[in-house]
Amino acid sequence: MGYKMNVMFASLKGKRIYSILNNKCPVCHEGEFYEVRNPYDLKNFSKNYERCSVCNHKFEMETGFFYGAMYVSYALSVAFSVSIFVAIGVLFPQSPYYVYLIAILTGIVVLMPVTYRLSRLVWMNFFYHYEPQKTAAK
Repeated sequence: MGYKMNVMFASLKGKRIYSILNNKCPVCHEGEFYEVRNPYDLKNFSKNYERCSVCNHKFEMETGFFYGAMYVSYALSVAFSVSIFVAIGVLFPQSPYYVYLIAILTGIVVLMPVTYRLSRLVWMNFFYHYEPQKTAAK
């Protein structure tokens, strides 16, 4: 599946969304950011490389750099919650309130590893941009 994803998003290379969706370095779009591609490997889902293996870019600008990703994580969690709320409202309009609560809480817990990873990648892409010459230099 990883190969299909890369082929599917190949036309987006050079854009920030490519780096975010493929877990790639925001500078060269080649090197991996996370050590493990599967976000549901709960033992290793949060482990990322210190530097890019292709362009040697240091991912964490300064100590505590990723604290800002908490704000992105919050926004993503709200977006997922609203999406679940709307989906239940459209698909099951007569549902009682506790169905909404259970579905939203379950969705937030199940999507937590994905939210964590996406938030860090989005946060990094706010501060770094694609530099194709970094890849060509190697």
